Amino acid sequence: MYLRFMAPGWEVRRGVDRGLFGPAYSHLSDAATPDGIARAIGHEIEWFERELPVPRRRAFCVRSKRCWRADGICWFRDDARAMIAHAHVLAALLTELGVWVTRHRTDRPGTILYRDDWQIIAKPDDATPTRWH
Repeated sequence: MYLRFMAPGWEVRRGVDRGLFGPAYSHLSDAATPDGIARAIGHEIEWFERELPVPRRRAFCVRSKRCWRADGICWFRDDARAMIAHAHVLAALLTELGVWVTRHRTDRPGTILYRDDWQIIAKPDDATPTRWH
């Protein structure tokens, strides 16, 4: 089973809602973000930057018609308890700022392009939830 936090309205590309990190980095650098929330977001981001491997860009890509397309989306593995706990904290902080965050579970993330101990990157198929409906 895999888990993904999505921020509807923060579309990363057509038909795919962005995860937590895009809105978190955006609000971290936004002068309108209250200092206390910005510090808390910064603390969570620093934790993820230390603990969660960052896959190479190529891990997101699929070859299609002689070109590479970044079609992969990230999912936490359901046994990555610490990652998921910190993701819940980050989601709560974003919710405080008015960013609506949804959580989705699936056992059908699509074609897996990358895997480590905490996450996968998968190219979604028709059964994969990529947007809040």
